[in-house]
Amino acid sequence: MSLYQCEHCGCMENTALGLPPGMPTKFFDWTGIEELKGKSLCSACGPTRYRDGTITEYGKWHDRFERVFLPKGMFKTNRVGNLEHIESGSEDIRKYILAKPE
Repeated sequence: MSLYQCEHCGCMENTALGLPPGMPTKFFDWTGIEELKGKSLCSACGPTRYRDGTITEYGKWHDRFERVFLPKGMFKTNRVGNLEHIESGSEDIRKYILAKPE
């Protein structure tokens, strides 16, 4: 599975667990979080309801792996599916990890 950076909180996420780039937005209720519609989001930042009112699995961290926060907008998914620092090209995200936001 590929990794990507959440455009809202900056954490690292797996495409199978969050709302990755290109995920259709029409299935969700974006009321109150309209500014997030169309962004790549982690499970914690995703919408909590589908359009029909049913509760989604989003709105909380999935706990499948540790939530790691990185400087927002500084990473991209490279051709092999790993996170890559945009300026340096490094895949070693450990040196960029931030303390958990308050």
